[in-house]
This record gives sequence, structure tokens and C-alpha cells, in this order.
Amino acid sequence: MKKVAEILVVEDFTGKGKVSESKLQELLSKLNVEVVNVTKIHIPEWENSSEDLTGVHLIVREVAET
Repeated sequence: MKKVAEILVVEDFTGKGKVSESKLQELLSKLNVEVVNVTKIHIPEWENSSEDLTGVHLIVREVAET
């Protein structure tokens, strides 16, 4: 089994949800995984602040090698 990290970086076009590259590199250096997949997307400005989607979303899973 190997560990795979899936990182989703969500930013909006206003720039207020911008994730700094240094913070992302810091996160990556702390992960104990064999594979890292990073996906970065931009969404329109999000009006509902109670459901803020911007930021870094991380999933770590173990997968069987075939």
C-alpha cells in the first residue's frame, strides 16, 4: 500500500482567497506520502461567507499497488 495525497487549491477571481505558494510548499513538506497530486481551480466570487469554499482541501488515502 502506498499513500497518495490529493490537494485541491480553490481560489476566487477577486484574490481574497489566494493561497500562498510558501504555505503550500510547507504543507507538502509535512506530508508523509509517496505521491502528491495538486489541482488548482478558480471559481467566481462566492457571496455566501458561511460556506466559503476557497482555501486548501486535502485528502490522504492508501492505495494498493498493482
